[in-house]
Amino acid sequence: MKPFFELLEKRIAFSRSGRINIGKKSKKFISTPNIVIPIKNILMNQLDFIKEFENHDIFLISSKKYLKKDIIQDKFRNKGFVYAHPGTLEKFQEIINKKMNLFSENNIISLIPFNIPTNSIIKDFASKEIEHYLNSANKLLTNNPNLNFGLSVKIFDYHELINLYIPTIKNNDNVKILVLSDVFDNTLNYRNIIKTILQIKQELDNNLILFASGKIIPKFYPMLIYLGIDLIDSSYLLYLSSENFYDTIEHLLPIYKIKYLPCSCVVCRGKIKYLLEEKYSSEKIRLLCLHNLITAENYLNKIKQYLNYEDFRAFVEKSSLDDTTLISILKILDKECFKILRYETPIVQENKIIKCLGASSYYRPDFQEFRERIVKYFSPEPSTTLILLLPCSSKKPYSESKSHRQFYKVIRKFPEFPNFQEIILTSPLGAIPRQLENIYPVNSYDISVTGDWDNEEINIAAEMLVQILKKYDKNIPIICHLEGGYSKIVKKAQEKLQHDFYFSEIHERPTSIDSLNSLENLISNYKDKFSPKNEIQNGDYLLKTWIRKFVKILDYQFGLGSGMRILSNGLIPRRNKKNTKTQLIDPKTKELLGVFKHTSGQIALTIKGAIRMAPFSDSNVIIFNNTKIIGNTLFRPGINDYSLNLLPSSFVIILDNEKKNIIGLGQLLVGSNYLKNSRTGRVARIYESK
Repeated sequence: MKPFFELLEKRIAFSRSGRINIGKKSKKFISTPNIVIPIKNILMNQLDFIKEFENHDIFLISSKKYLKKDIIQDKFRNKGFVYAHPGTLEKFQEIINKKMNLFSENNIISLIPFNIPTNSIIKDFASKEIEHYLNSANKLLTNNPNLNFGLSVKIFDYHELINLYIPTIKNNDNVKILVLSDVFDNTLNYRNIIKTILQIKQELDNNLILFASGKIIPKFYPMLIYLGIDLIDSSYLLYLSSENFYDTIEHLLPIYKIKYLPCSCVVCRGKIKYLLEEKYSSEKIRLLCLHNLITAENYLNKIKQYLNYEDFRAFVEKSSLDDTTLISILKILDKECFKILRYETPIVQENKIIKCLGASSYYRPDFQEFRERIVKYFSPEPSTTLILLLPCSSKKPYSESKSHRQFYKVIRKFPEFPNFQEIILTSPLGAIPRQLENIYPVNSYDISVTGDWDNEEINIAAEMLVQILKKYDKNIPIICHLEGGYSKIVKKAQEKLQHDFYFSEIHERPTSIDSLNSLENLISNYKDKFSPKNEIQNGDYLLKTWIRKFVKILDYQFGLGSGMRILSNGLIPRRNKKNTKTQLIDPKTKELLGVFKHTSGQIALTIKGAIRMAPFSDSNVIIFNNTKIIGNTLFRPGINDYSLNLLPSSFVIILDNEKKNIIGLGQLLVGSNYLKNSRTGRVARIYESK
């Protein structure tokens, strides 16, 4: 049996791409996220409406007159429909019974109505209303086990009332959609919105479709999708049209203010430009309805483009910058909800430029995950005799930039350079050990560089630098080839450290001849000041550099000590002709241990490489209830246990039930929270199995 909802790709925070299998007969899928277009008289009488939305996926019916086969099967063939009854639940039950064949055979799902005259009621009365609704809904769900339904969720501005709905949702498998009917009506109470979404995501099946309804404007669409909303009801735009509002996405403008139509849709190219100044015009309202729906659909398509092929978080930030409510939601999610969002956010994005737009980007969940993993999993190399602090560069990886190539010329004059630990300071990521410059997001971020650093940027980088340097012996000298804001970072870090810092003299810029000479002199003076307990062996230093890099990347992915266990015999790196991948070859056994993909900055281990991590810890593993995986996808059924630290897009080792033998390796589609709450769905793409 086909699942009602299939998750296809997990994106940043709660955002995701999926598809709905709403049809009993049709094989057509409805992609999510999506907007639901209302079928109303004011629209159905317009030929342009039929033409504009003939390829749209899903529609909302609220009038019984459109619950007909000629509408559902002929005029909108192979489309999905949501039926939202505007009346009482009792009348809704009558309609379900009368039109059972229609609901059973066609692409239509019914939303169990929860209609009361007001949303402004005291908590006790709201609780009683909800309990009465759920009693009736439970009977309807139990009596119609073969029909799928959407359950209306109203919280009346009391987020804790969501608890009343949870037993009904969990006990009825035919609840497929949660209709958040009033959650977004009062956006000023944004903490209610966040708490409600978090509880749904943490306690309920993640394959439930979230349907946002109510007073929703397109301006809020990116944030809704970031919060995990799959379907958005666009009906409110019809009301706004009746109030003479024209949607430009950025703003809702009274139509009488419009002098220059900023849109080229069929409406704005046509008659509406002659009706702008008419105060009372039914034709103008009719045209406004169509324009506002077209604008909403176009904006949703733009959002889906960014969601699937660009950096969606940057799009959410950019669309929120002129709205204080949206900015507040983003801040709270970043600062207060990271421990939850980290297990929802992919650890990498490939082939995307990650735009840092300022303070709104500092605490993105993927940036926070990166900083925490560096601090947790990066360990000093025992042979370190000198630490060099360097500025970042606009080109990534840093080592390929003009400035860092000039730094390299100086540093590699010294045969001891493999004993030097380079750390690059940057905003907003913090402090980057040279060995990890190729991983996400270091390999793909972009930020405006003016030389001015705000206090938050300085604090983030300084705190991360302190955490890294505290891992090193306090007697190791630290050379700083920095200026401006970079120097401020070090000055702040010095307050919490006992190390000795030495600053080169910067003349005009760090890459000037005099500046590089100063750097060289400092290295010469202090390279022998500290003697490590374990000195690096003589050999091919370039090869040692590759070993250092991949050891630290493996530690970053799989935990401390993983790199040395896997690469215990050393390494022969072998790049492909296109320079997109590097094979990790064991020099003694000639076995392929893994493949480093340059676009993602991740190493995909082979089974021969992963075996070297035995005995396996509780990190990055899934326990499967069989000795063999069939196919190239791992599904939720059959998984007995799993690590609690799983993140989307990270690599996972799949063990048999005895936790001794590797039966497969995969890249995760979801995180551990999805596994905790879901019984079905794709979990990982298998790229090697026994």
